[in-house]
Amino acid sequence: MKGMGHPDPRSCAELAAKGTENIEGPLVLDLGCGTGLVGEELLKLNFKKEQIWGVDASQGMLDVAETKQAYSKLIQLFLGKPDTYPEELRNKFDVVIAAGVLAEGHLGIELFDEFLLSLKTGGYAIFTTREEYLTKYGYGPAI
Repeated sequence: MKGMGHPDPRSCAELAAKGTENIEGPLVLDLGCGTGLVGEELLKLNFKKEQIWGVDASQGMLDVAETKQAYSKLIQLFLGKPDTYPEELRNKFDVVIAAGVLAEGHLGIELFDEFLLSLKTGGYAIFTTREEYLTKYGYGPAI
């Protein structure tokens, strides 16, 4: 993503910063954090490591994310299963971000349920996807 100049991690971090300007110490969950690109961008915008958690299915990706020292907690978890979503992630976050996860061959509409399970009341769900996927994969109606 980064090598191709993909702006999504930065754009998501900027939206998180804007949405939490009036929240002291907002807690952010990066769903599908991969190698930690969103975490790096959040740090650049003055979020603290203690405020950022990451979740990814790939332990290899989490190992790379760990080297960036941007996350206080990294959890290996296959997303898209809201019925078994961990209690420690529920109703906890001011912001939930998914950059590049709602893509061809990745996750379905169940991810939106996990957004809602993770967020505190009044929290922000920030994600990226292609406009065509709103209809192709039913993301639009699910929202």
